[in-house]
Amino acid sequence: MEQVSLGKRWLAAAMHVLSLFLTFFLPLVVYFLVRKKSSYFTYHAKEGLNLHFTFFPIFIILTRVLAKVWPFAATLALLLILLETILILVAAIFTVMGKKFSYPVIRYFKTE
Repeated sequence: MEQVSLGKRWLAAAMHVLSLFLTFFLPLVVYFLVRKKSSYFTYHAKEGLNLHFTFFPIFIILTRVLAKVWPFAATLALLLILLETILILVAAIFTVMGKKFSYPVIRYFKTE
């Protein structure tokens, strides 16, 4: 990965953190805006998309389908949100430090 300024690292970290509230929409917008301009931001946008495209369907199934027949599904959904939050914060910290971080999720978009 290219050597980037601290400002760009903070912007990439902010994208990770803000995706907690905007789910996959923010990484998707970032990807389409910078995919041909910056391999650094493209990498982080793809990582964010991989995370959200893995967790979002599981969350929907837990809360909309399984919660109706299995009360523990709601607890699992909350634990999933907690895990996602922790992973995003770790990714943001790694990003600010200039280190590479890959979410342990399904690879819908190749980042290498």
